[in-house]
Amino acid sequence: MLKEIKSIPLATFMSQLGYFPVKTQGYRLWYKSPLRQEHTASFKVQADINCWYDFGIGKGGNIIDLAAELYQSNDLRYLMDCIARCVSVSPPQTVASSSPQRHSAPSFTDIEVVPLRHHALVAYLQERGIPAQIAVKHCKQIHYSCRGKRYYAVGFANENGGYETRNRYFKGCIAPKDITLRRIRDGPTNDVAVFEGFIDYLSALKLGIIQGMDAIILNSVSNVGKAIPYLRDYNTINCYLDNDNAGKSAFATISDEFGNVIDRSFLYTWFNDLNEYLTQSKNAINPIFQQTKISKL
Repeated sequence: MLKEIKSIPLATFMSQLGYFPVKTQGYRLWYKSPLRQEHTASFKVQADINCWYDFGIGKGGNIIDLAAELYQSNDLRYLMDCIARCVSVSPPQTVASSSPQRHSAPSFTDIEVVPLRHHALVAYLQERGIPAQIAVKHCKQIHYSCRGKRYYAVGFANENGGYETRNRYFKGCIAPKDITLRRIRDGPTNDVAVFEGFIDYLSALKLGIIQGMDAIILNSVSNVGKAIPYLRDYNTINCYLDNDNAGKSAFATISDEFGNVIDRSFLYTWFNDLNEYLTQSKNAINPIFQQTKISKL
């Protein structure tokens, strides 16, 4: 199975995540990095040897190494499952090619979007600390086919008709990938909250810390540039990003553009992100959060 996963063309995997080559030079495919925000493509896929290299962070490797960066995990079984569910796995002898690989048509077909109601999906979000009433209000249920098999997942819509998709075994995207803007009224509010992923956004709703604010969900730190035009509408930008290098880089990008940016990640310093705080903290709403709700420090 591992050999089969490693044989999946990186270009196919990238396309299923919503990324396509900006430039092609023989076997070299150039992308804007899926691991960070950039204006000039410096993420290279070498199709003949099926490897990648990100010149901006000085890292590279095979498809497993890329999945480890994307999903922030070193669990090989988890990474293999993520890749296999994102890109249908073909028999090893059919996935290799002697010619440069180009992105294939999306493997997700017969996509159906319905209200979220499947007990397994609702239970999955409840395990992540998200109550059913919040999950049902803000998410959809996505059914799709892949290589003749039918699957379902939680879906979270973006601004361009795509969906972030999640279940217990899969984290992916039905292209196109884009940010999500959630407004609470017709025009923009004074403040806005920025999140890396929708699970953190739902966690904030559960904690009640963004009342009266619009929200922008990046759906990937690589989308931070797409959020900039929307952020111009707000007086104060509250960033609830991950406590890792990618989150810090996204915060720096936003701070470089605006002077009214507050880093809220200090509220969950000992946790990687807001959802981890929600699910692992013994005190899921601590005095700091209560003070934030009242004073918006």
